Amino acid sequence: MSDAINSGKILKYIDRINDNHAPITADIFLDNYCNNKCGYCTYRRWEFSSDAYSMPIDDFVRYAVRLRELGVQGFILTGGGEPTIAKDFGDITKWLEDTGIPYGINTNFNRFVEINPDYLKVSLDAWDEDSYEAKRGVRAYKTVIENICEYAQYKTNATRLGIQLLAKNTEEVDRFYEANMNLPVDYIVIRPVESTDGEYYHKHPDTKSITDKIDAIKKNDDRVIKNFKWNMLGIQFDSCIGQWSQIALNEHGEVMYCCHKPYQIIGHIMDDDILEKKRLAHTDMSMCDVPCRLTSTNHILSQVYGEQANKEFI
Repeated sequence: MSDAINSGKILKYIDRINDNHAPITADIFLDNYCNNKCGYCTYRRWEFSSDAYSMPIDDFVRYAVRLRELGVQGFILTGGGEPTIAKDFGDITKWLEDTGIPYGINTNFNRFVEINPDYLKVSLDAWDEDSYEAKRGVRAYKTVIENICEYAQYKTNATRLGIQLLAKNTEEVDRFYEANMNLPVDYIVIRPVESTDGEYYHKHPDTKSITDKIDAIKKNDDRVIKNFKWNMLGIQFDSCIGQWSQIALNEHGEVMYCCHKPYQIIGHIMDDDILEKKRLAHTDMSMCDVPCRLTSTNHILSQVYGEQANKEFI
């Protein structure tokens, strides 16, 4: 059982790699507020402020139709803010399901919702109330565990339910797994820290003990996934040649350079020339989170597009 994003899926779109470069996946920020207070996140706030906003259902439908016209295959409802607390979240997910558009949810799952996505991934990151508060700013571990168990009873086999840990050391891997191993989930993904220019692993270079620990656990539990980004640590690029494969919208329908750069707006999804604007957009790669979900895509495409001697001989 794999999580929704892995390193090689781009190769299923050879026509787009070689030709039209149409976006495959859309990340959509439904709102700009959250019910957690994670220390690293700019969207943490409990109560609405003057600029708090969530995407209305009518706008979502317009944007979704436009994205499908551009070639998008699947939507990820993510943050930005916490998607499940957007005002029209229920109407949005019902429309997606009625329309038959594949979609997934990245959520803290502090709020229980009855939905039927292709996957529901819970950013859990903790093993008790204290660790949850330390990482996510609120005491909601028990609530999330109860919601996961309730959702496991509700969901159909079509939805893959998973939990995620962003692991900083082997102790966290052990404690997270021991506390949550009996949850009725389909997968347990353990991923590395994403940091600007890979700064975190410049300061904490020893990751082998963490990946060895994950591998040891995987031997006895095939639900455990070692996120592909563990193989991408330290890999950086001068340009993001794979950014065409993903398109990211904020709550106003503005197109961001990518889901990690909400501050770099390149246009609006309803612009007639939005894909041309996206093609021409450049970003400061020194400000990128490393490794990110496109690190592997960039790695693969750099080999596809790069000059190779004697390429006539396979």
